[in-house]
Order: sequence, then structure tokens, then C-alpha cells
Amino acid sequence: MNKKNSDILRAIIGFGLGLILIFGAMKFSEKLKKNKAKPKIKVEKQVNKVYTQLVSNEAIPIVIQEKGSLEALKKVELYSEVQGILKAGNKLFKEGQTYAESDIMFSIDDGEFRASLVSQKSILYNLITQIMPDLKLDYPDVFSKWDEYLREFDIKRSTPTLPPFTTEKEKFFINSKNIVTTYYNIKNLEERHRKYNISAPFYGIVTEAFVNPGALIRPGQKLGTILSPSVYELAVSVNESYKQFIKVGKAVQVHNLERTKSWQGKIARIDGTVNRATQGIQIYVQLSGKDLKEGMFLVADIAGKSIPSGYEISRKLLVGNNQLYTVVDNKLKLIDAEIAFFKEQSAVITNLPDGTVLLQNAIPGAYEGMMVEEATATK
Repeated sequence: MNKKNSDILRAIIGFGLGLILIFGAMKFSEKLKKNKAKPKIKVEKQVNKVYTQLVSNEAIPIVIQEKGSLEALKKVELYSEVQGILKAGNKLFKEGQTYAESDIMFSIDDGEFRASLVSQKSILYNLITQIMPDLKLDYPDVFSKWDEYLREFDIKRSTPTLPPFTTEKEKFFINSKNIVTTYYNIKNLEERHRKYNISAPFYGIVTEAFVNPGALIRPGQKLGTILSPSVYELAVSVNESYKQFIKVGKAVQVHNLERTKSWQGKIARIDGTVNRATQGIQIYVQLSGKDLKEGMFLVADIAGKSIPSGYEISRKLLVGNNQLYTVVDNKLKLIDAEIAFFKEQSAVITNLPDGTVLLQNAIPGAYEGMMVEEATATK
């Protein structure tokens, strides 16, 4: 065999061996794929453990709860009607200062005004003195009463009331001498002079103070505010549908937000209009007692009628405000809820049979048919 034929034979043999190796590798790979174990996927069902409650219907008293801010029944803003320098009093007019009824809170310097008043009194005294000789000659019957009036006249004291007229002649004569006009001018000045001393209208506490001794006070200037701490009013808005439960004189229990303190009050006034925006009626609860302060935020409990048979649940359990979940055969079931009354944190349901199993707490992402496991069952 020549060299050329030998090379051809070796090439054929090498090509055949390559095909055999490729075919064997393919068969081996298929065998490995068939023998490879497929992983088993284990699916575990998710079951939520929940706390439940059993429905037990009973009569439920309805209490309307409304919040409001406390205000003093007697509260006066103090303004000056005269002008002058404010003088220091026995008590410093500041927030928190207390005054008994009729105590002088302010004194405004009245020196100039007092001098003018005394001058007018002197004029009246002189006018009456000048007519005394004429009265003695022409009106002897009335002379004595005018003489007595002069004896009692004191320019340092309040001007006494003029003697009543006995006859028409006396009346015309006295008026012609400008005595009556001068008298009423003096009474007007005396009334204004009283406004230089501002006294407390009742026992009260100063809540605002805007002036200090030595300041120039002008007419119309606000001086401060005083309120009586004895009686307060709580204004609350009640839905118009509850008007059957409210009437003047009805007792109301009032408490603070933490329910650590409570007071007894009564409905003193009821607004005759309905608020267009809220459809609420404004009522005013009058109360008094220890620890009450103006501006306190309080809650009024107004008793209404009782629901004969119902069950009270947390409002968080409601779905869309008119449905809730029950637990039946360890699955959640959505049912309609007939709500008789909404409270601040709860609702009263009237269509739940006794023994119905409800959730105690809302489940995030709950849906009808969700598998659950009851942890406990309580009322």
C-alpha cells in the first residue's frame, strides 16, 4: 500500500472515531438528564391565628358624646370711658389677680375733672342762694324746704335731689333761674366721675391685663378681662337627629378627655338654628366645680334611649361602614351589619344572632374565604 492510500485510510478511521465519540457524548448527556432527580416543591397553606369574640345580645344604653371648650358664664372685657393717668391700686392688676365684688381694680387720676365738678356744684349753690329772698317774699310756703336743701348741700358729697315742686308757679320760677338745668348737668358729671374708679362687677380672676400704673389711659382703650370662676358653660354641637334626647334642664355628665375627673351639669340653653355645614344643634351645658378652668377641652355625655337588643363592636372591625367578618368553619365570611348607633370608637349592631363568632381585632389584608385558626373565644 502506497503512502497516499495509507493517509486516506487514517483519515477515514479518525473521522469515524470522532463520530463515535460525539454520538457517545450525546447519549451520555441524555442519560444524565433522565437520571437527574427533579426537586419536589412543598406548598404550605397560610393559616392566620386570630382572637375571636362570641356575640351575646343585650340592652345597650345610648349615650351621646360630644366635645367642646369650656367658657366662663360671667366674663367682662374692661374698657375705659375717661382719660387720665392710671394710678396704682391696693392690688397690682395682672393676670391671675383676684378681686372681690366691688373692689376697686383701677383708679384714674381725676384731679382736673373733680375741680370742674366742684365748680358746677358751687354755681348751683349760688343760684339757689340768690332766689331765697324772692322765695321768702313771693313763695313763703316753699321757702322752708329750699332753705333746708341749702343747709344739707355739701359740694364734697353727691348732690341731693331737688325738692319736689308744690305748685306750677314755683316750677316756672325755679326753671326760669336755670336751676334745674344746672342740677342735671351736675348729676351727669357725677355719673361720669364714677367712671374714674373701675370696680369689679363680681368676684373674679383677671385673665388679661394690658395696662400698668403711670400709663396714660384714653377713652375706649381696652384695659383687660375679668371672669368669674364660679359658673361655666360648655358649648357642644349635637346632630340634629338627636334633638329628641335634649331639653333645657336635662342632666349631663361632663368629664375630661382622660376620664379622670367628672362634673355634673345641666342643659341651660339650646340654639334654635341648625348649622348648615354640620347639621348640628348648638347646646350649652352649665356646670360648676373644682378644677374647672376656662379653655379646658371637655366631653359631655348626654343620655339617650336604650337599644333593646344589640351588640357593641369596635368600629375598626367594620368593612365599608356596613359590613364585618364572621368566622365560619375556620374561614372568614363577610356579612351585612345593621348599625343602630355609632359611638366615638364603637358601633351597636342589631342583626347578629347570639353565638355568632366575630374577630376581636381587624386583620390586615383580610378577604372572604381566608383560612383562620381561632386562638380563643370570648365575649
